[in-house]
Amino acid sequence: MLRHTILPILLLIFCTTVAQGQLLSDAELKKKPVFTSIEEAAKSPEEVYRMKLKIKADSLPDELFQFTNLQELVVARCKLSTLNTRIGELTQLQRLDVSANHLVALPESLCQLRNLKELIINRNIIAALPDGIGMMESLEYIDAWSNPLYVLPESIAALRGVLKEIDLHQVELRDEELEAMEKLLPETKIGYTSTCDCHGTRDK
Repeated sequence: MLRHTILPILLLIFCTTVAQGQLLSDAELKKKPVFTSIEEAAKSPEEVYRMKLKIKADSLPDELFQFTNLQELVVARCKLSTLNTRIGELTQLQRLDVSANHLVALPESLCQLRNLKELIINRNIIAALPDGIGMMESLEYIDAWSNPLYVLPESIAALRGVLKEIDLHQVELRDEELEAMEKLLPETKIGYTSTCDCHGTRDK
């Protein structure tokens, strides 16, 4: 009787694992093909690990979220104004590049990406990272240069020893702003062009 109970459970676990796939190493991921069309990728959604899309819309289309094995997503220079709140459904993502868009904010659902290692958001208009970013326990690198990002959320301190670098070049940081960041992340390399006395060029 016990055997008849255990076998279906094991089979369910196995099928779920296969359906979700597994995280690939950087070397393994680079060997996977890069899909440039949602329509083409939809022919074999379970085999889609990498996508580089040119989207003609304000946000990511809902059709994108069928690719549950997706581990690298590049949607740069697409004029996106918002990031679809469903982004948190792509739990296998290790690298997300939304650079050079028109984003002014990132949704809190982004923090559900516990496997994300690289977050590329440079050349947007993002003034704040999500409050729950400290939950992104695999995050090693944030590329945020040329954003009006002067303050980091307190929760990011949970990433001490994990987050290796934040690129904030071309961001006019004040001395006290840089010091506050360094206090939150004393082991993280914070790249910046220079600190400034910029009280006259932006609001306090």
